Amino acid sequence: MITFTLAESAVTNSLGRAISLSLVAAEVGEVELWALDDGPAWTGARHFDLPLHRFSPHRLDPLIHRIRNAARHEPVVVWISKGLSPLDRIARAVAGTPRVTVIADFDDDDVSLMREQANASVKTAVHLNVLHRKSPLQVARAQRRTAEAADAYSFSSATLRDTYAERPHPRRTSTIIPHARPTGWLLPERSSRRPGPLRLAYLGTVRPHKGADRILDLVRAMPEIEFSSFSGSFRPDSGGALWHSIGNDATLREVYADIDFTLVPQDPASSAARNQLPSKIVEAAAFGVGLVATPTPVIEEYCAGSYIPVTDWTDAAAVAARIRAADPVALGARLRRVFVERFATEVSAASLEELLGIARRGQRVG
Repeated sequence: MITFTLAESAVTNSLGRAISLSLVAAEVGEVELWALDDGPAWTGARHFDLPLHRFSPHRLDPLIHRIRNAARHEPVVVWISKGLSPLDRIARAVAGTPRVTVIADFDDDDVSLMREQANASVKTAVHLNVLHRKSPLQVARAQRRTAEAADAYSFSSATLRDTYAERPHPRRTSTIIPHARPTGWLLPERSSRRPGPLRLAYLGTVRPHKGADRILDLVRAMPEIEFSSFSGSFRPDSGGALWHSIGNDATLREVYADIDFTLVPQDPASSAARNQLPSKIVEAAAFGVGLVATPTPVIEEYCAGSYIPVTDWTDAAAVAARIRAADPVALGARLRRVFVERFATEVSAASLEELLGIARRGQRVG
């Protein structure tokens, strides 16, 4: 069996989801990762040993022919991440091909995400006009077309599956495939933390629905800590904390080395945030790093009881007190167990095989 995982962009971090699907698919057969040729590869791709194939939005036929030809020799899975244009056209072109199973994968509430971005500024609203392939309207239309062509669905969480159940998509058999990483990433459990001040980190992208502004207040309330973030993306402006700049060439093991807690604030009023599984949580779990996060439905779905939930980030002193009182080693060990039980690639591979078995028996729902 060979799986073609398709990403709607090579440039953005949406490529990360297609990489995750590729890692899962590699547990059960061969895999080829393909992405829209829209510029330099997303920087996070360098952490994964996966060749990236590209296709032109103006010439889809070579990829379509590659899929059809492969199906002449072995079963083929076409696993489509997000389903934005032009992936919907590929889905429709290969749907119904003998020995080809099309899975539409959804890992974000993309319509709400694009709507929130368009509402953020006039400039963004003009950019994401109704003709743009990433406008809320075009995203909704493309995802529906992809869903109509699919034999089955996968979702990054049960919460997101419930959200998509309200969309005008055909009913299909589905499974939950969280962001996944190989068990080879696991490090031995930490028996103790390094001596010295607590080290906190913010490792996400700076976007409105991710609550990054609250981190500045927290750093000011904890002048005794060390704080890490990626160079050029986010830096505390004051407060006395010692800041560590993480270079873009650092390995993930280097990134998470000696971090006590990673911070994942989210905007609970944002549908995009409520339905998102941040990949940084999966990585923190692999490296046994403690987590401080907003208890969104998805984060609770995976991590309840294994992290410090913060509902109100505006009270920086109260958040700081909870962090100081927590045991980062114990919480890191709990989150590591979540990785073993939920985020390891072989766990999702079993779900994928079960889904394929149902889809290939022709038990399409709807």
